[in-house]
Amino acid sequence: MREQDDEHRRYMRLALAEAERAARLGEVPVGAVLVLGGEVLGRGANTPILSSDPTAHAEILALRRAAARLGSWRLCDAELFVTMEPCPMCAGAMMNARIGHWVMGGRLAAVGRVIGRYTAESFVAFVDADVQITTGILPAECEALRNRFFKG
Repeated sequence: MREQDDEHRRYMRLALAEAERAARLGEVPVGAVLVLGGEVLGRGANTPILSSDPTAHAEILALRRAAARLGSWRLCDAELFVTMEPCPMCAGAMMNARIGHWVMGGRLAAVGRVIGRYTAESFVAFVDADVQITTGILPAECEALRNRFFKG
């Protein structure tokens, strides 16, 4: 268990680096890293403002890069590490890509949650998906980055 916790923190730190990159660009600081078999296949930092693309969320970008690298949209055995709880669009994309394990750093009271007041867990249960969710990986660091951004 300790080894898995260390691994989760290592990948979340990579996602945090992506979130910091987004913040430096003036974007909401969310970062994501997609891992399959211990290999990072996709990374993403929020860039909807910079790219003029409303779908350019960190999770979507990480999914796109991993799928392109694998040559398949099905990412069944992958884990997606994201610094904040996903929005509805990202949660849907993660489910469509068949991501089996979502690993989240921080939570948002309402805005970032999957469907308004519902959590990622309740969304997954509602759609009856076979998804494992791990929360609370470096939450203080993830939430501090977000809070600093919005205070600025």
